[in-house]
Amino acid sequence: MITITSSDLIDIEQHFKITAGPGAGKTHWLVNHIKNTVKNSLRLEKTRKIACITYTNVAVETILKRLGTGITNRVEVSTIHSFLYKHVIKPYIFLVADEFNLNVKKIDGHDIILPQRSIVGTWLENHVNKDKLKHPNTIKQLQFTEDKMASLWVWLSNLQYKFENGDALNLVGKKEKAGAISKVAGILEEDLFSYKKLSWERGKIDHDDVLFFSYVLITRHAFILKVLRAKFPYFFLDEVQDTNPIQTKILKLIAQEETIVGVIGDPAQSIYAFQGASIDEFINLKLENMVEYQILENRRSSNQIIDLLNKVRTDIVQTKFKNFDSELPILFIGDTRDAYRKIIELCGEGSTIHTLSRDNPTANAMKSLVSLNGIDTRLLTKFKEADSNKDRMRIILNSIEAVEFARIGDYKNALDKMKALFSDCPEKDQVNNSIKLLQELLAKYCSYNEKSLMTFYTVMKSHISMSSFKAGTAKNFYDETTYNQLAICINFKEDTSHHRTIHKAKGDEFENVLLIPSSLAFLINPNLENEEDRVYYVGMSRAINRLFFVFPKITKKNQKFIEDQYNIKVEDLTKVPQPI
Repeated sequence: MITITSSDLIDIEQHFKITAGPGAGKTHWLVNHIKNTVKNSLRLEKTRKIACITYTNVAVETILKRLGTGITNRVEVSTIHSFLYKHVIKPYIFLVADEFNLNVKKIDGHDIILPQRSIVGTWLENHVNKDKLKHPNTIKQLQFTEDKMASLWVWLSNLQYKFENGDALNLVGKKEKAGAISKVAGILEEDLFSYKKLSWERGKIDHDDVLFFSYVLITRHAFILKVLRAKFPYFFLDEVQDTNPIQTKILKLIAQEETIVGVIGDPAQSIYAFQGASIDEFINLKLENMVEYQILENRRSSNQIIDLLNKVRTDIVQTKFKNFDSELPILFIGDTRDAYRKIIELCGEGSTIHTLSRDNPTANAMKSLVSLNGIDTRLLTKFKEADSNKDRMRIILNSIEAVEFARIGDYKNALDKMKALFSDCPEKDQVNNSIKLLQELLAKYCSYNEKSLMTFYTVMKSHISMSSFKAGTAKNFYDETTYNQLAICINFKEDTSHHRTIHKAKGDEFENVLLIPSSLAFLINPNLENEEDRVYYVGMSRAINRLFFVFPKITKKNQKFIEDQYNIKVEDLTKVPQPI
């Protein structure tokens, strides 16, 4: 492996793989390489472009901004799903439409598709193995017994495409998600494509479907690959450690002829296994005549933070590019809000503090500085399990998400959530109805935000028809849970606030970071082969100047270990008198 710096240029006509740790200047290097390719390539001509694929829309915007307006017309920067939808799905999906019951006329983009009562019911009633579904797992029991129905919906929400017997893609369920239907999951799994087709015939495809259909089209119709290579003689992928096996297969097919492929990533920052990404896809990625490089600089962080990162990670030692000193990292023991206030004092009133958390409820609680004590991180799951009327549950959840998205200024996703409630209306009415209802819900926010979920249900029922309640689990949940308790648990799609999950902060950097871990195992016994430890490694590495941790309590033994091993200061806020 050849060591380079983030400012070095390499051969533009050579497949390459670059391994670079956090803050190494991967984006800086990639932007320079694109500019160098545009300047010196003899193969771009007027109509051909460089394809630059990265993981998030935020990263897309960052790269476009750094490239500048003078060069962006020669480069197509997008996420892999957007790229494949535009260049493979949209123009060629008609070639497999009949086989997969695809309603081509209705396909308009891709989104998350959740189970619906009518579709699940139709699938079960027509399942090839329906005669094998016997007590206690009859079709009726799978649809109406609360624990079985909830498990079935969770299982169907986590289907994944997997390669079996070489290059054949199959659709499978995750065993660990089967729960109360574990004994019949294997029986149901034999007919999963029939379940998918019920959505496809309505023109609905999800993100994984984009990868599946792209692979099917490319492998069956060789001319599509020729068209892609003709359009894009260079294909660069950032954050490749987050790639799943289907993307890797497509990449290798593109690289077989004419197109130069380059990939950039870091196995220690692979934290998306739950979305099908595999750390091995990057480690084992080989192309013919590919040259491998590594960048060992850290251009982002203070010397003290780099020292900490180098002790947690053992496969590389990052060098100090800026070589500047700052304060030692601090671990606060005690309440998260107390730690946050203390950090504001230390950094100065005008400083910006970003908090990074492991889960959505913690990140959302920090947005309002709500106490983390008593937060139920499984409340959203419990809600989905409690309300057996999935149409009512969907209306309430979509409405809460729409309101909360709008409150942070994300009006696009807010309206998308609202429009789903008016899907039977013409497009113009969908938009008008969504705007009108969203405005009314925001105006009435103070009347329900601190009250029971039943209060919010009553507000919504005056606008949208929903089933009423009988005595039981669902009614109890709506009566005993507040709107705020559930709202804290939602997942913000494009969260650019000062309080995010670590996954939503990936690829970004901040002057001052407060990391809120759910465990200190990543410091006590770090192992970056463990994804949970990699998540916290990514979180720590976002910090430029100052890094803080907070944890409710810690043993004296572990405190001494952390202080000695990492040169981290420990401050116990529980022993400091709090103002009355």
